[in-house]
Amino acid sequence: MTMPLAAHASQWLDLAALLDPAGVLSDRVVAPPDRDWLALFRLATAHLVAPSLYATLAARVQLDRIPPDIREALAALHALNDQRNRRLRTVLRDTVQLLNQASIEPLLLKGAIALLPGQYPHAFARMLGDLDLAVAEPETHRAAEVLQAAGYDYAPNTGPAHHATSHHHLTPLFHPSGDGYVEIHRELLADRVPKAALSLAMVQARARLVDWDGLRVWIPALEHRLLHNALHHQLQDQAFFFGRLSLRQLLEFTQLRALPDAADLDWPSLLQRLDAVGAGDALRSYLLVAQRLFGQPLPDGVFLTRTALRAEGRFWFRLRHPRLGRGLEWLARYRRRLPNLPKRLLTPSWYPIKYRSLRQRWFPSRPSLDEERHE
Repeated sequence: MTMPLAAHASQWLDLAALLDPAGVLSDRVVAPPDRDWLALFRLATAHLVAPSLYATLAARVQLDRIPPDIREALAALHALNDQRNRRLRTVLRDTVQLLNQASIEPLLLKGAIALLPGQYPHAFARMLGDLDLAVAEPETHRAAEVLQAAGYDYAPNTGPAHHATSHHHLTPLFHPSGDGYVEIHRELLADRVPKAALSLAMVQARARLVDWDGLRVWIPALEHRLLHNALHHQLQDQAFFFGRLSLRQLLEFTQLRALPDAADLDWPSLLQRLDAVGAGDALRSYLLVAQRLFGQPLPDGVFLTRTALRAEGRFWFRLRHPRLGRGLEWLARYRRRLPNLPKRLLTPSWYPIKYRSLRQRWFPSRPSLDEERHE
């Protein structure tokens, strides 16, 4: 059954108030008599924040406000995610240990940092996908060789050539246990994001070395963690253009901004630098959505532009008109791809990559070319 159009936006606001990472939405947390807990549960699971919701309400002693069946489901998801994150932490520890033994000290990125102690509140409840870490050239491929020698391997239908040499990370490598996989980045973001906005060299220059129980890892400065989160989602994932935002990414962004050190960030200077490469409005609209959802004030000195306001408006329009929003996204996505088509047609390596992509989409059960050759 489809929810009323206006309800999509109200459910986002309701769930944001329950998560409330900045601790400023107590007036919105009081449960109205008609609160649709099943719809909130569906939204939390769809956006991968159900474990975070449970951890937040448990810490605030507010679990008794949830109907018993929803509370039990949230508790089960939280427990399963906790078990998985413990396995992922073992994968991360093994990976870092192997790299350290080869005199490589990786830079941890995004969700991988949440597995370390001393992060923002309830960081360990974050749902993770892969484990991202960066190793600068020319050590990138040597890091992959070290892991492969220890039993890490590619997923079926992939291999070292699956990602072109220009891709910002190597092909993912699975831990021998099968409990998770790592992506070794040669750059933080894909080519569609201006490198001058956030490059690996910029992040390494201000990263800090952390001793993790005898293992050596680098952690980006808080400014770069915030910027990586925003630019990855807004520009690399193209949420800025299509108004399709991830509540999980927005939640972590707001959690990082709520840390005490974030008060010292020079946001006007940061936005001025991003404006010079055309990325400032992507961050402004992200800050604006975080303000409207989570009540987190805009940083001092941040001014809004028409472009940022329009981008934020696309997000709310999509919530109120989901089907129309998806159709407009499809049209905009293919219109943006058309100018690159001539270049792709003249690139020989594009053809096998596109063939594999279409083959896996249309015939997912068929073996890869490499598997066929061995049959």
